[in-house]
Amino acid sequence: MSDRVLLIDLGNSRLSWAFYSDGNISTPNSCSTMAEISLKIEAEWRDISPVPVYFANVAGSELQQMLSRWFEAHWNTTPILLKSQQLAHGVTNAYQKPEELGVDRWLALIGARAMSWLPVCVVDCGSAVTIDVMDASGMHQGGIITPGYEMMLSSLKRGTAIPNFKEPDTNHVNSHGLLGKSTSECLHYGCANTIAALIDRVMQSGSRLQRLFITGGNAGIITPLLEHPSRLIPDLVFRGMVQYVQNGVKPDIAEE
Repeated sequence: MSDRVLLIDLGNSRLSWAFYSDGNISTPNSCSTMAEISLKIEAEWRDISPVPVYFANVAGSELQQMLSRWFEAHWNTTPILLKSQQLAHGVTNAYQKPEELGVDRWLALIGARAMSWLPVCVVDCGSAVTIDVMDASGMHQGGIITPGYEMMLSSLKRGTAIPNFKEPDTNHVNSHGLLGKSTSECLHYGCANTIAALIDRVMQSGSRLQRLFITGGNAGIITPLLEHPSRLIPDLVFRGMVQYVQNGVKPDIAEE
């Protein structure tokens, strides 16, 4: 196998990718719209020598099929699609139907397990916020899914008559604030603190030794509001994918 591997995370609102080589993951790159994705592919990948490709996909089949056709046509490569399993790489899935756990959540748990053997809370602040808890044995204890920061704002925009609705500029608000002094600030603090309070509640319900790992595009908005110490890990899903690259993609225990 090539000593360089392309890792792709197809999320609900963004496509992110990184290269894994010589034990290191490159700084992740990302784009959002279909037009931007097409341009990025041509600019970033067309002149690269073919390498193995690993996919994680929660975005549905259309984009995955488009990318698969591109790799088959230009690299003569069929991407390896990763799926949630009952047991893999030291992590046991709490779902009765393991395949129903989002593969991004599954890979983030595996990435967290590779980093720490302590009880851990794993949070992904994306389009939705997902919170998953894993004990010291690697047993997934279950999780929570709630609307993400931007989804909460969109919901308020659709469901209220706030005049001249203006989404908050997170670069110009107190990152540790609670009470806003403008409608924009009130929207920001309301949405961001709702998410932070939920994360803190999960942390308070578990072991005091629990570590808190956070990833996702809006993680930087949430982490300053948390009462519990946290570690921001932008490439956590890719760290989980690397475990499959290093150790192989084995059949689920339920399929053996």
